[in-house]
Amino acid sequence: MGHQACGTLELWNYPMWLRDLIPQNLDGSERPDHVDLPVLEIYRDRERNVARYNQFRRALLLIPISKWEDLTDDKEAIEVLEDVYGDDVEELDLLVGLMAEKKIKGFAISETAFVIFLLMASRYI
Repeated sequence: MGHQACGTLELWNYPMWLRDLIPQNLDGSERPDHVDLPVLEIYRDRERNVARYNQFRRALLLIPISKWEDLTDDKEAIEVLEDVYGDDVEELDLLVGLMAEKKIKGFAISETAFVIFLLMASRYI
């Protein structure tokens, strides 16, 4: 086991070594393809029909976003989100939305993540 500082839950904070994994065959030889783990996570979410960001917020009885500025104040993030998703905020993937979402003042997590935390924590009592 190694030691590594934990990363904050925000966009562009995925460890670089997980962005270029080299898979191996059963015999230990390297395969020619590489794995970009964050891309694979989003692909699997879509494959498994994980709710999109706004759909997830509606299920939690939270107000969905109607424009990118509702999600974040980061101008660079807004530009990238517009490039990837266009103007359709309904297509925003849950994982991307959770990482881009504004954090609650004084907290390390966003509103949606906090609601999930409260729901899960209340089940342990």
